Amino acid sequence: MSPPPPFAITLEEHSAWPGLGGAPDAHSVLWKAFPGAKEELEDYSTGRIAEMDKGHISFQIMSHLPGSTSHNPEGCRKGNNEMAEAIRKHPDRFGGFAGIPMAYPEQAAAELERAVKKLGFLGALIDNHLNDMTHYDDERFWPVFEAAERLDVPLYFHPAPPPQNVVAGHYNGNYSPVVRYGLATAAWGWHQDIGLHMLKLYAAGVFTRFPRLKIIVGHLGEMLPLMLDRVQQLPFLHKDGSGTFDDIWNRNIWVTSSGMFSVRMLEMVLKVTKKDRVLYSIDTPFAKSIEGWTFMQELAEKGSLSKEELDMFAYGNAQKLFKLDVVLKEF
Repeated sequence: MSPPPPFAITLEEHSAWPGLGGAPDAHSVLWKAFPGAKEELEDYSTGRIAEMDKGHISFQIMSHLPGSTSHNPEGCRKGNNEMAEAIRKHPDRFGGFAGIPMAYPEQAAAELERAVKKLGFLGALIDNHLNDMTHYDDERFWPVFEAAERLDVPLYFHPAPPPQNVVAGHYNGNYSPVVRYGLATAAWGWHQDIGLHMLKLYAAGVFTRFPRLKIIVGHLGEMLPLMLDRVQQLPFLHKDGSGTFDDIWNRNIWVTSSGMFSVRMLEMVLKVTKKDRVLYSIDTPFAKSIEGWTFMQELAEKGSLSKEELDMFAYGNAQKLFKLDVVLKEF
């Protein structure tokens, strides 16, 4: 049994800013499923910090609400500026992931560079696909990967809302619209789609072209940990200049616990993932920091990780990945 960590750093923590339209009413199903989330998304100050303190979170990397950035270059610029201003007021508690317009790759790369160099952002959180479900294996998107590698900052691939034709075509069934929405998003569809995207990037040669590219995926690996051996055993994805997909998993990809506070699932992920590649996260406001702290206490009590490994998971791995040099509040 190890003592719980003295503090934590988290990095899948959403927010909604006026420049990108705030928290739109179009997400009505989401707001019904998560009461209070809409208001929490639009709080970037005392209320957010109080919620962090409940869960012993010293530092949070904020990101833009998924589904709001990919097709809105001007909105990204405005929203990033607004987020940067909020961070300047609390630099010891907040960092930022840029929102970038992936539908316009050259502009996305330029905005990533501006956000990192001028605003001090720590990378970007990007929608996993465009509005029509397009992934980023095509070379027209690769200027973004080039910029991220050159700037030495990670890209966090986050699930994005699927279009209605996909929801209706793949997830309709003998159940309510709420169940259909859940299966299309957080209960299944989101996660398998990111896993697929990572394999497509590998197959397209992205990691051969950009061997130092850093990618983060949430939700304990978006189903990939369970499939790593299967992918390697079958003759479809052959080793190329970048190595096997298992090599990529251990070199280019980091995993967070966002929204999945399960000791047994984390233990499973750690069987196939290096311990310095797994980072703690909450998924604000769709999960609560106090739930994350309970999870952290359970990990400590069960002894799944040594004290050193638990501290790495809680904050050490994030400090290293993001080169953070801030004094962190202890609890």
